[in-house]
Amino acid sequence: MLQDISSDRSPSSVLAELPARDCREPIRHILIGSARGVQHTIYRLHTLGYAEVARWTHAIAIPDNQIIITPDKGEVMSLLVKSIRLK
Repeated sequence: MLQDISSDRSPSSVLAELPARDCREPIRHILIGSARGVQHTIYRLHTLGYAEVARWTHAIAIPDNQIIITPDKGEVMSLLVKSIRLK
């Protein structure tokens, strides 16, 4: 059933319920895998409406199979390894 939202609530009271944009924080996403797998994941995230393709960097080679990540103070890290099906 549709609900009438044109009540006597003021626009400021509606805006007060919206999440504040100032509470946003940057989250760094890192995709590591084959070039094909990384590209597939980028396009899949775009299809899901999560991130525009143009927001990702181009593929960057990892030198000598090593990578060093230096976090900012207080940052934590969580990794997800997910198997994907490539057609």
